[in-house]
Amino acid sequence: MEIQIEGKLIQKLALESGTSARGEWKKQNFIIETVEQFPRKICVAAWTNSIPVLDTFQVGEMVCVSVNIESREFNGKWYTDVRAWRIDRPGQNPMQQPAAMPYGQPMQQGGYPQQPQMGGYPPQPQMGGYPQQGGFMPQGQPYPSQPAAPAGEVPGGAPESTNDLPF
Repeated sequence: MEIQIEGKLIQKLALESGTSARGEWKKQNFIIETVEQFPRKICVAAWTNSIPVLDTFQVGEMVCVSVNIESREFNGKWYTDVRAWRIDRPGQNPMQQPAAMPYGQPMQQGGYPQQPQMGGYPPQPQMGGYPQQGGFMPQGQPYPSQPAAPAGEVPGGAPESTNDLPF
């Protein structure tokens, strides 16, 4: 799930750092005020890799932040983290993936699929064919048709009353 928060950067808090079992870490919290009828202030954490990107923004500037929200329990109390994983200017979202990626399309440099050639979307198979009513039949063979079962029976000739399932 992707959650994006757009608003005005109103404050950058002090840089925090430390050492853990996985090495050194840095964290900088910043406050965003949403732009809506009833603005909300949200404290977001930028970790080691996101801090240089945050440094390119000035207080008062509009930002669009993609976040992960996670809660954890410690000693009977719950703590929630709002962690930034991408920080952009509104309207500039170069890293966002397309909504649907066509199956079987080669990738361009940068991870985006090439635009489909003539023939529409989704790409049509090059070999074989698809039957009109489901299942797969080799190309050139007609799809078999079955007569409808009489009322009260399921296909195959067994009456419905022998079925002991509740539905």
